[in-house]
Amino acid sequence: MKMVEYNSKIIRFDDHIEIIRYGENRIRSASEHNNSKRVLKRIDFDKETQNQRTFEQAYRIKRKIKYYCQANDFDLFWTLTLNDNKVNARNYEYSRKRLQAWLKYQREKYGKFNFLFLPELHPSSGRIHFHGVTGGLSPPLVEARYPKSEMLIKKNGIQIYNAENWHNGFSTVSKIQDRQKSASYITKYITKELIEIPSAFYQPRYFVSRGLKQPEISYDELSDNYFRDFKPSFV
Repeated sequence: MKMVEYNSKIIRFDDHIEIIRYGENRIRSASEHNNSKRVLKRIDFDKETQNQRTFEQAYRIKRKIKYYCQANDFDLFWTLTLNDNKVNARNYEYSRKRLQAWLKYQREKYGKFNFLFLPELHPSSGRIHFHGVTGGLSPPLVEARYPKSEMLIKKNGIQIYNAENWHNGFSTVSKIQDRQKSASYITKYITKELIEIPSAFYQPRYFVSRGLKQPEISYDELSDNYFRDFKPSFV
């Protein structure tokens, strides 16, 4: 098996390029692929090892979601909550089935669109709700207003909307202004607590539509001269 030495990971998007420069050279198989599994399994390890594995799983999912958000033209950001009086909001399997049924209905009614959704576990109540992005979906939305004053609800100057066709609880929708910021915002919900939800073992941790674009990823050994004319934006 041919081994390749590299010091940089290059991620190419349509409108920009990201480069991760490592402190020392690394070695990988020339045929090695980065296939990130979305279904996480329960395996018994000691506590320290399990914590490390959980951290690595969360990092891989965050990286995958970030790449999807940057590579695709999403235009709406969603937060969908679950009402305890209507659904079992503390059971992961039940909650994600309600989300997937809703997404299926949207596609049947409004046509094909791109989406990416992931769950968040509320730290105190244990309730599950979902954050997501869509592209090409135009369902009926109403401007969100404060109940008492009827004033429009805006966040950082951006109008917030409610989705009339989400009947499982409460919803907020806003128009995406910046891909990078929306990618950073949504990935913060991938936490250790989410990875370790007992009712979520053997199940996917995020949900994407088929055919989403992914960036081109390559590995190379780049010299200091390669970066001489770059104007970097450090992350």
